[in-house]
Amino acid sequence: MRKPIVFPALLAGLLFVSANLWAVERPKEDPDYKDEPTAVTATDLEILSNKINDLAKFGKVNVLLKAQYINGDVAPGTPGLPKGFAHPVPTPAAGASKYNDVFLGRTAEISFAGDLNDKKIAYRFQWDPLASASPGKAGVSANDQIKDYWIRLSYLNFVDVQAGQFKYPQGLEGRTSSGEIDFVNVANLTTAFANRRDLALQVSGSKIPLPGGLPWTFEYAVALVKGSGQNAAENNDHKDPAGRVGLTLTDLGLYLGASAYSGFQNTSATFANRGYRDDLGYEFRYTLDKFKLQGEFIQGHQEIGNNFNPVAAGRSLPQGFYVTAQYRYEDLRLGVRAESYDSNVLGVKTVGGGNWNNDTLTVGLDWFQAKDKFRLTLNWENHLRQYEVLFGQAQVNI
Repeated sequence: MRKPIVFPALLAGLLFVSANLWAVERPKEDPDYKDEPTAVTATDLEILSNKINDLAKFGKVNVLLKAQYINGDVAPGTPGLPKGFAHPVPTPAAGASKYNDVFLGRTAEISFAGDLNDKKIAYRFQWDPLASASPGKAGVSANDQIKDYWIRLSYLNFVDVQAGQFKYPQGLEGRTSSGEIDFVNVANLTTAFANRRDLALQVSGSKIPLPGGLPWTFEYAVALVKGSGQNAAENNDHKDPAGRVGLTLTDLGLYLGASAYSGFQNTSATFANRGYRDDLGYEFRYTLDKFKLQGEFIQGHQEIGNNFNPVAAGRSLPQGFYVTAQYRYEDLRLGVRAESYDSNVLGVKTVGGGNWNNDTLTVGLDWFQAKDKFRLTLNWENHLRQYEVLFGQAQVNI
């Protein structure tokens, strides 16, 4: 009966002794000691700011989102649209019901880009999970969600060397980024000739002053292009030269340019399905305060097997033009585009409804917010003597 009493007494004694020893041996605190965090100095903030700036410089994420509502009246089996083009509205098969109202996820581009070594080395990777999974052109793989991946070196003045997949030298609207195009859809000639990506090696330069004190600046780009298309496997040993030049008169807001492409497409093992393709284009842009006038003319040849070529057994000779006028007042912008595109000027005219040249009139109204990072667009397209389409689009570009 003594053990239960002795054990608690022992334990209490030990606790008392240890507490007393701790109180005796506890060192006296420094009177200047304060249990507070160290003050943040201006130097610390500057170091943190520099680290954040370095991170933003070396790697930045950009996002472009586009969602659409489309109201159109395209009858089932509607003929006459340029072969291979992305139709303004889904075209029902013959015998099916009309598609009058359509919701569409248009774009979801995600980009990662940055500069290294004091802007001497730049890179970019861009991916769009909403991009078409179907080939839009012979030789293009059935997966074009991966858009850009390139590296650019800028060690010499007015000489940038770029390698990878990107929009190689081509027409003015074709090389414009998706978030900056003027209307919901690009012009027909841009669809046919430009707005292309491929693996290429390019040398370019811009804002080059002309000798003699002339008020113009010069820009150029020359590239050697793989030629088989975006994300497509190599299919021949021919490499396609492409190039463009431009002059800018800054004081007048005037730009004049030209582009050219010459290539060979090996679309089959048989010679009959191989073909040469080329194009030559002229472009201009004039800006005065909030007003912009822009236009292009492109003509060339499309090879056999190209989905933009309506000729079954030979090359086509397409050509087209567009002219755009836009005026912006504060957050609103009104624009009009007139265009014409003939898929084969030497061929038999088979376009339904008499619109042989695919003449199209587009009227657009844009509302910008958040320093233009948000854009609400309303476009009306009149494909003369064929059909009309109304587009509503919301866009975020950050």
